[in-house]
Amino acid sequence: MGKSPKVVSPSEHRISAVAAHPKQEVCAIGYEDGMMLLTRVEDGAEILARAPGPSPISAVAWNVAGTRLAFGTEDGAAGVISL
Repeated sequence: MGKSPKVVSPSEHRISAVAAHPKQEVCAIGYEDGMMLLTRVEDGAEILARAPGPSPISAVAWNVAGTRLAFGTEDGAAGVISL
């Protein structure tokens, strides 16, 4: 509160889904172009988790331990990434 918002992972594509890591200051960010990035909040460092695809990311979720990341797209594709 009382602080300006912090912008992480600026992109020309709109964000369509976000999930905060349950234990670390990391966000999984899904975009309308089907790309998904993992972004560290502290310094904005990014890791490409999924390359752009044919359909927007519509859902992103971490497991409780923060070791797996599930995603879904508007066209019904889905996956789980083990970290």
